[in-house]
Amino acid sequence: METTLPYDIDSEDVVLGSVIHNMEEYDKVSSYFMDDDVFYQDKAKLLWKRITDMKRSGEHIDTLAMCSTVTKKDSDKGLTKYYITGCTGNACSKGAAEYYAIRIYEKYLLRKVIVESELISEKAKSNDTDIYKSISKAHSLYGELLSSRPSQAQDIEDVISDTLLDIKNKTTKLIKTGYSNIDKFAGGLTRGEVTIIGGRPGHGKTTVMVNLLSKALENGQRALFFSRELPNSELFKKLICLESEQLSYSMVRKNVYTENDLLIVNNTITEIKKKYSRDRFLMFDNIRGFAMSSSEVKKFKPDIIFDDYIQLITCEGYEDSRRLQIEKLVNDYKWLAKETDCVVVLASQLNRGIERDSRGKSYNPQLSDLAESGAIEQVAENVFFSYYDYKVKGEAGKGKNIISLHACKVRYGDSGVTDLGYDGDKCKVYNSIEEMINNDSNDIPF
Repeated sequence: METTLPYDIDSEDVVLGSVIHNMEEYDKVSSYFMDDDVFYQDKAKLLWKRITDMKRSGEHIDTLAMCSTVTKKDSDKGLTKYYITGCTGNACSKGAAEYYAIRIYEKYLLRKVIVESELISEKAKSNDTDIYKSISKAHSLYGELLSSRPSQAQDIEDVISDTLLDIKNKTTKLIKTGYSNIDKFAGGLTRGEVTIIGGRPGHGKTTVMVNLLSKALENGQRALFFSRELPNSELFKKLICLESEQLSYSMVRKNVYTENDLLIVNNTITEIKKKYSRDRFLMFDNIRGFAMSSSEVKKFKPDIIFDDYIQLITCEGYEDSRRLQIEKLVNDYKWLAKETDCVVVLASQLNRGIERDSRGKSYNPQLSDLAESGAIEQVAENVFFSYYDYKVKGEAGKGKNIISLHACKVRYGDSGVTDLGYDGDKCKVYNSIEEMINNDSNDIPF
């Protein structure tokens, strides 16, 4: 029995007619039609592409202009002058086109869900090992479909009541990082928001995240850590060094221990088991797709999520554009942060130019250095760059034990730069150089 795929021809005609009638509507609905297949009718797909091409080239668009572009080849595909005038005759009132665009987009998602579900069924019957990829894709589609539905409106009186109660109880969505020099920018990290920690390889972004994780657990928060670059075993070695404050990461990686070192390792692991207990912390290194990551978040209900790093997350769809993939991932994480009322901290790669400019000199990172997508800086509330100047300048730099954190964007606070104490071999970040010196009795080379 052949499956009937859902569609909404009337809404397609209304949206196209509304856009032609008033091009201001285009910017409101265009984000729903980045995939050509969102429209079900071939003639609708063709007309939307024609509108988009003309808009990009700066051509005037109205009913007469669109009709003048129709060729015999277009007519053979159903795109006629009669169809265009029929669409414009069905144009909706100003501002209503987005409502119909959402209806079209929902039908598109339903079609993809049906196709993917049938594919899962076929793979299950044939015992295809690739079934999990299809399940992940379907899971992502389910989430997108649900998120596309209009949310329940909240009466202003309810909002006022909730806000006054928060004020009375001094309720805050802020989570302190445990680093006063970081918290000074925005007061901490806020639930429902996304914070980016960007950096080039070797500039300490993972170490910064691991230290934020440690502080979060010390402060009673529940946390998830998605390690997409390092296996869990390597991440755990970093935790051993961090929590012991005595062991060298290079030594632990090489498994070179003295008897005293082994004693320290065993004692540290005992403490780690208490601090990083299963009811407070989970780590994953075998999840590549966002859909499965989202599922784990909703099950565990953490206070804070760490993801290292976003460019390694796989995203179904938009295979021809990594920029669009990243844009979707950041927006999905933003939605997840709001839905689960948690803090999201994402690591992100920076472009190679961060290390040296054309004259061979190092320079401070900027928002434009974020790799692959401007959506990262647009969606995230906070963007911090971890920058290890010594990595670039060597002995001419500030020093081996300083890592700079550049707050390039703080939506609800102040931007600026702070220097943190940094012991890379112990995987340890300190609030300041002074704190590091006071914590270490050994001489520190600068």
